[in-house]
Amino acid sequence: MQNVRTIDPRGLPHHEREALIFPGIEGLKGGESLRLILEFNPLPLVYMLNARNEFDISYEKEGPGEWILVIKRNAPQEVRIDQFKGILRELKEGNLSEETKKRAKNLLQAVDAKTLGIMEQQLIREGVSHEEVRKSLCDIHLEVLRDSLVAKRIEVTAPHPVNTFMEEHKIILQSLNDLVSLLERLKKASSFEAMGEDIEKLKEISHHLVEAESHHQREEEALFPKLERHDIGEPARIMKMDHEEFRNRKRALYQLAQNPEDQDFREFKEKVLELGEYLTRELESHIFKEDNILYQIALQVLTDQEWQEAKREADKIGYCCFTPQDQKH
Repeated sequence: MQNVRTIDPRGLPHHEREALIFPGIEGLKGGESLRLILEFNPLPLVYMLNARNEFDISYEKEGPGEWILVIKRNAPQEVRIDQFKGILRELKEGNLSEETKKRAKNLLQAVDAKTLGIMEQQLIREGVSHEEVRKSLCDIHLEVLRDSLVAKRIEVTAPHPVNTFMEEHKIILQSLNDLVSLLERLKKASSFEAMGEDIEKLKEISHHLVEAESHHQREEEALFPKLERHDIGEPARIMKMDHEEFRNRKRALYQLAQNPEDQDFREFKEKVLELGEYLTRELESHIFKEDNILYQIALQVLTDQEWQEAKREADKIGYCCFTPQDQKH
């Protein structure tokens, strides 16, 4: 291991250990590493450093009798934020080049979901609008990190609130897939009669989408406030903005489906295609971001007590008509 300083405070009194260890850690520059050799597992130090989101921590050796901890300081968050801003400027200008994707991938793959949320929040606090983050930066996240985010995803079992949310997402996605197929058929239809059974199918799909409202309500009331307690409110607020957009369009699609012949077919077709294409595109993207970013942040920062509280609050709000039964108990 090259250019790595080693500190071995074994046998020293506690205050002398600290006088060596903490200045050594704080003195690290971006990219530099420190090897710390101890006769016990320094878990409290590991937890403390991980909470700061400034270091990569790994064990070179884990006992017995000797633990060697390798501490590497990441690039300063300010540097990463500046890099994000540069990528964001290119995205706003429409420059989604392969080089931009490569730089974004190298930057974003170095952070976990929790750090990603914190950095987005910092961008917003520095003046980047919610809309810019939501429309531009989140899109590049999905473009370059889809596979790696899924691979790192933490899974939980029923009836954990996150498991419930994700199981409901699977059912919502099936409705969206059905809607995609229906829209393709609608593009070729020339009249209500030509739609045939798809008129009833559209009623069923739109009803299903509207019935997902308790899903969004449970997120907004049982989950999002708890993220704010941990000073990670911006990602949740961005998701809530999405919810508002979806509510308006789902209701509009539902009204069209219930009363198709209140207008001529041409106008009906145009509106259904516009609403349906928006929902199938944006809601699928939203679900991916919740499953692989927002929920992952929550699973890393919320305590067991907070999850129990979230479950009680979710039970009180109630569930969707399509929520699997084992998720409700």
